[in-house]
Amino acid sequence: KIAMVENKILSDDDLSSVAGGASSLRVIGRARVVTTNLNIRSSYSKNSRLMGQTNEPASYDVYEIVQNEGYIWYRIDADKWIANDGTWVVFTSK
Repeated sequence: KIAMVENKILSDDDLSSVAGGASSLRVIGRARVVTTNLNIRSSYSKNSRLMGQTNEPASYDVYEIVQNEGYIWYRIDADKWIANDGTWVVFTSK
């Protein structure tokens, strides 16, 4: 897995892929939602289970980043992901 974030390429070495609750994951940055009705999904796919929605100005710790289906996906909890098309979320790395 690789992702381009704020002109930095993040590789597997930069991404946390530890299973379990958010407390066992390493925070790699912060995601600030800048849109309304952004879906929260159970995995990094638009076909995965819808867990809810979030709106601006919500902000979340990010534990993993995956590029899939034309989106950058941010893991915000053990089983919660939000997608970014480049305009929905502002990511700041730690």
